[in-house]
Amino acid sequence: MRDDTLPITDWSEVGRREYVDINRQAIELIIEQALEDFDEINISITFGNQTNAVVNIIDLFLLSHFSVEKLPTAIPKDITLFSQLSFWIKYKTAGKVSGSSKQSVVEPNNEQSMHIEAGMDSQVQKLARNLRKLNHHIAPDLIGYWLDANKKLLKELSGTGDFPRDFEIENDVSDPQKSRYKADASFRYLYFFLNIVEHIDNVELYEKKYFVKGLNRPQYVAAQSETHHAKYQVRLTIKQIINRFHAIYAETPDHDVLTRALFKGIAKKALLDVYEINKNEPNYADFTQKLKQLKAKPSALLEQVL
Repeated sequence: MRDDTLPITDWSEVGRREYVDINRQAIELIIEQALEDFDEINISITFGNQTNAVVNIIDLFLLSHFSVEKLPTAIPKDITLFSQLSFWIKYKTAGKVSGSSKQSVVEPNNEQSMHIEAGMDSQVQKLARNLRKLNHHIAPDLIGYWLDANKKLLKELSGTGDFPRDFEIENDVSDPQKSRYKADASFRYLYFFLNIVEHIDNVELYEKKYFVKGLNRPQYVAAQSETHHAKYQVRLTIKQIINRFHAIYAETPDHDVLTRALFKGIAKKALLDVYEINKNEPNYADFTQKLKQLKAKPSALLEQVL
């Protein structure tokens, strides 16, 4: 049996390293248990993913300049220190990101990097809930790409003027590929956010490919074989979704600045590239034009087009 209140008696750098060497298994278990009840997006923003969080928190504890004198008085001085995820997030980000448990509704519970404060607009809460939902259906890297694609919007919504510039992506790719995956992540996000499944038919093959969590690596789709016919049907569905997005955008009033801002993430030709809709496809020029139109009106929230 491990003692969850095992004190840390030697706070020197050497003493902390010895403490971790002796108690690493218990420490990792404590962090993992705390992560189960903590907001996944703030973890993703700060550490990239939960596995990285375990390693990073231990590494932070072992930093040469880590000082017990600087610990807040409410922070325990024993092994349960490692369960204080809000503290570690603030320590890692110099206070730029706040943390919260999953049960919280109006605290920094944004699975993306915006933290929602009490009394925030219901649309913003919807934004956060949608990312939490999406997180169960797509690879972790795509959450990072969505955050990166919408960082200007999230920076303004955070109300602090500060926001992390880089989001950890497990698989490094070229800049053109990053642009494609940011558009892809934004497209999948909007599919849920706008409840597109209620507006078009025959989405089963599309959802089985793009909303079944597969391996966390490009192309970020479900690991399954795909016939030429199925691939054609999926592309056909994607075209229908683009048409529906365009129709919704045309109906979106100017004062709905949040929805208008979200469309900008897919307003690029890179989206067609990632879905293999090329110049030989029927109506390619029409789809290109429709995507460009999704950023025709900068929102009042964002002064510049993303």
